[in-house]
Amino acid sequence: MDTGRFDHWLAAYRRAWEEADTPAVLGLFTEDATYRSHPLRPVHAGHDGIAVYWTQATAGQRDVRVRFGEPIAEGDRVAVEWWATMTADGDPVTLVGCLLLSFAADGRCRALRECWHVAEEVLDPPAGWGRVEAPAERPPPDPDAAGPGGGDPAREHARRWAEGYERAWRAADPEAAAALYAPATHYRSEPFREPDLGREGVLAYTRRAYATEADQDPRFGTPVASGASAAVEWWCTTLEEGRPATLIGTSFLTFAPDGLVATARDYWFLEPGTHQPFEGWGR
Repeated sequence: MDTGRFDHWLAAYRRAWEEADTPAVLGLFTEDATYRSHPLRPVHAGHDGIAVYWTQATAGQRDVRVRFGEPIAEGDRVAVEWWATMTADGDPVTLVGCLLLSFAADGRCRALRECWHVAEEVLDPPAGWGRVEAPAERPPPDPDAAGPGGGDPAREHARRWAEGYERAWRAADPEAAAALYAPATHYRSEPFREPDLGREGVLAYTRRAYATEADQDPRFGTPVASGASAAVEWWCTTLEEGRPATLIGTSFLTFAPDGLVATARDYWFLEPGTHQPFEGWGR
């Protein structure tokens, strides 16, 4: 999708949210669009379904301010982070999440799914939030680096990361997971947590996380990748402290030239029970 056209779409989406303008947001979607606000809830289908959801979701919101990070765009797919503050039903709220979007040829969105976290206070984004290019680390284009398309290694870096992390997660091997990250990496496992710094920080976090899990069955979606960055969806059924649970999320990654992760930010839902991906997930 043309970058300028997407920037226009995103600005219109922000205005529609801040102004609770349901007709305006409907104009951004195809008539048969799907809008999935949570992976385990019914999808909002078509303009009628989106209108009902959007009207209900924004009814109690006041003083809304929406910020977007830098988008990652590849073909007709776009991934972007968002940070919204508001008063919801009289209480201060910060909603932080990401959008995974697919676009039709006319520039309207034909599929949206999102992942988000909520805090019951008004918070500003931390330094570096929303950046998707590793500073001063992007190598010059290499026509042979990314296969037939050439010139953009992020897709290959993301594929290798996803394959490596899937193996490590399935084997409950925190050392193998941490080895995928650069020595000076900056990793934020949830938007409102403090970051884990350096490979040792990632190793410490992963040891804690894996220690509560058993019978992990992770799978990873097709990355949205461009430049030095990628967004990768993941879905993992597991036993969390002995109880069936499903982790569903998206990682926003930037890569160093050697393919190790320079920065990472995760967005996810942890849901009780064992749930399989819906049709079309991860694509």
